[in-house]
Amino acid sequence: MRLKGLTVAITGSRRASELAHLVSNFGGVPYVAPTVGIDVQEDVDLQVDGLVRRIVSGECDYAVFMTGPGVYLLMSKAEKLGVQREVVDRLNRLSVVARSHKPQKVLEQNGVRVSLVPSDNTAGGIAAEMVKLDLQGKRVAILWHGAPAVILRQDLERRGAEVFEAQAYHYSSELEKSGAEVLRALGFQYVSPEYQKVLQLIRDLLQGTIHILTFTSPPSARNLFRMAEEHGLHEDLCRHVNANVLVVAVGPPTRRSIEEHGVSVDVMPEIYKLGPMVRAIADYFAHPLPFQKKGVLAGIQPGKEGDGRG
Repeated sequence: MRLKGLTVAITGSRRASELAHLVSNFGGVPYVAPTVGIDVQEDVDLQVDGLVRRIVSGECDYAVFMTGPGVYLLMSKAEKLGVQREVVDRLNRLSVVARSHKPQKVLEQNGVRVSLVPSDNTAGGIAAEMVKLDLQGKRVAILWHGAPAVILRQDLERRGAEVFEAQAYHYSSELEKSGAEVLRALGFQYVSPEYQKVLQLIRDLLQGTIHILTFTSPPSARNLFRMAEEHGLHEDLCRHVNANVLVVAVGPPTRRSIEEHGVSVDVMPEIYKLGPMVRAIADYFAHPLPFQKKGVLAGIQPGKEGDGRG
């Protein structure tokens, strides 16, 4: 119960309910205000269409899948085109890389064998594993999430690969109908982002009723700070958060997105997943020094009830 009396803001959407449950298990008060959704627009639909056709025509030697929703969209497109069996057969002749166990699970549910799941599931971690392979003259297809990272393509091209990239969806400050349908099909108990709820999150942060601010993706951080900027609150928010709120990032890309706004990250787990992230927060409070580092936390006593919003 190391988080008892502390209100923890949750800015992710897809696994907001899961993270809220973990926070509650440690005695914290979850404040759920997702800042990011996904949207499948015509431009990315055309990119997925192109990737399907490239796979069927045998133009790939490696295929990299970054997310479960991306795999779902690829297979849905293949089904609409009447080539799902061909896509699965072709992928099983390639070396298939899944960024994490989530896309791996969706791939395997569709009958696709996965050759590699890097222990470091960042773009840099994937690059570090793939550059060990024979890439000279090889064709690599990458199906991205909503925010492609240039480092992966650059590292693969330096090793002689020809890289083809497609984006599965866009990140959005709203969860559009198209994105909600994808998440629902994959069984995510998501919480839809709402503009007014995010604006209230900013106000509550400034009023000092939130003690811990968690980010589980780069877009979740970018969207929060962008909205603060739109309302003329960016400078005040960053200053207050740096002085009074424990800032938590699930992994390095998310940390970089937070730090781009001049905000320091206080906690990042060694294993870039939700469970280790919450345990890292709890471990932070197991030591007395943190209460001397953050202004608001100096006044929080274990056992005092928080003022969170679920």
